[in-house]
Amino acid sequence: MATARVSVDVQGVQETLKAFSGLEADLRKTANGELRAAAKECAGALVVDLQAAAGGSGVPVARRVAASIKVKSDRIPVVSIGGPKRVGVRGGSAGALLWGSERGPAGPVNHFGVAQNAAGYWIAPTVERFASSKAPDVYRRKVYEIMRKWGLV
Repeated sequence: MATARVSVDVQGVQETLKAFSGLEADLRKTANGELRAAAKECAGALVVDLQAAAGGSGVPVARRVAASIKVKSDRIPVVSIGGPKRVGVRGGSAGALLWGSERGPAGPVNHFGVAQNAAGYWIAPTVERFASSKAPDVYRRKVYEIMRKWGLV
């Protein structure tokens, strides 16, 4: 199954994660846990925004696809949308309906009730809004506080 990704560029994230690898193993586990908690909080806010956007997108299946959104456990904020969860009226999986819920029909047959939209109906616009909101700054601040606590800055 193909995977589509929408990402937000966070400058210095690789260098930051590498700095944590310099900690002793037992400290690294604790510090990485703190990073995961900060990332989970940020990603959770994105989930709320995505679910609200899906409901207001005008795409009938978007709300059902949004029910499949999960926060992934990582040191950076990550959400997953789609997968095998059955959400369609006829039993279609969230993964199979994801692209159409975001961009409309891919061909001449329209099962999504909306026109094609290359810019996206609910995922891409929400991620762009989220990236320019204060939420990523809150995450970056927490990362800085964690790094400072562990003597990495």
